[in-house]
Amino acid sequence: MTPRCTVLIVTWNRRRELEPALDSVFRQTIAADLEVIVLDNGSTDDTVRWLTEEYAHPVRVFAFGRNVGACHARNAGLLLAKAPRICFLDSDAEILSDNAIERCLAELDRGRHRAVAAPIWFDRARTQPFALGGYITPEGHFDGNRTRADRDDPHFLSTCFSVWERGLLLELGGFDPWYFWGIEDMDLALRAHHRALRGETKGATRYALVDGIDILHEMSEKGRLYAPRDFTRKFRAVESQRLYQVLSWGGLGAFFRVLLTQPFHLRRIQERAWERRLNWRERFEALVWYPLIRLVCLPLDLARQGRDHLREVEVPPEVTRRSA
Repeated sequence: MTPRCTVLIVTWNRRRELEPALDSVFRQTIAADLEVIVLDNGSTDDTVRWLTEEYAHPVRVFAFGRNVGACHARNAGLLLAKAPRICFLDSDAEILSDNAIERCLAELDRGRHRAVAAPIWFDRARTQPFALGGYITPEGHFDGNRTRADRDDPHFLSTCFSVWERGLLLELGGFDPWYFWGIEDMDLALRAHHRALRGETKGATRYALVDGIDILHEMSEKGRLYAPRDFTRKFRAVESQRLYQVLSWGGLGAFFRVLLTQPFHLRRIQERAWERRLNWRERFEALVWYPLIRLVCLPLDLARQGRDHLREVEVPPEVTRRSA
């Protein structure tokens, strides 16, 4: 039988965090109708052996043998999935509501949205929001303050937890593997929205948060190329990618508008995106260095736009499951 939804989890050295994430999937009210796929990016912490020899629930496991990045792995998952809906779940997240996926599928069945999500929290008491909605500033920065406070008409949905129509993801050509350091979910959702506005995908693409369900995001420091609290590496990772992202959903017009007007909005950017005053080096990198790199790379960046990234995917063989 065709499952109602495929849950895709990409993991890298998160054996201990992965168990509660998977357990929360198998507690779902429609667990019997779910296909669960774990894509391992070359973990060295015994993750694959544990999944195939010890974990009690049925999980399809695919191991790359090296870290190919979350985008490449998720794209492989899109090709492997058997269900018409895809639930993305981070390997350090946990679904707190047992009816979460069922509620999300019911919202998609109403036909008003092609992707939905749930509020995501740092704590089980639901007092510290990680993301309610997902919003960006006019300059293409992540708007942290609004993301933690607002949930109406979000600009994008986090792959920490969100449920999508698989057909839309295939129309978009999947995630852009150019993003190895994050914000790939922001890029995907913004591309979907703007392509729908231009009539390039079927139907409008607006996003919604489903009320009454919640997700816990542990934000583990394991399985990351940099620690979440490492401001400098996070800042450089985002700034090196931001103008490329603006180009991907807004085209050349948006790219040059943001490039030329950003110096006039530095105070607002510091307050809304980075939530602290940038030092002189960070201002130089944001206003000069990374924009210069993107200008030099503009012909290559333009050539990447609109590509079907699913055609470039390496799909690893399924790891044979042994008796638990």
